[in-house]
Amino acid sequence: MGKSMFNFGNQVKEKARQQKQIDKASKRIMAKQQKANLKTHTPNADSDTTEPILAEDIVKSTDLPTRP
Repeated sequence: MGKSMFNFGNQVKEKARQQKQIDKASKRIMAKQQKANLKTHTPNADSDTTEPILAEDIVKSTDLPTRP
């Protein structure tokens, strides 16, 4: 008798689980690299990170003119 397709769903789940582990590991490595880059990088005086942006400024800059 032939083999049944009983394990087909399990194989798909296992491959998906392994791929998810690989994706999580690569994200973790990227986050560590970005964190290391932030520690080594010193912000410039004209950098946006030196001055906080106020929510009021954002609202003012995004206001659209009303239609007559």
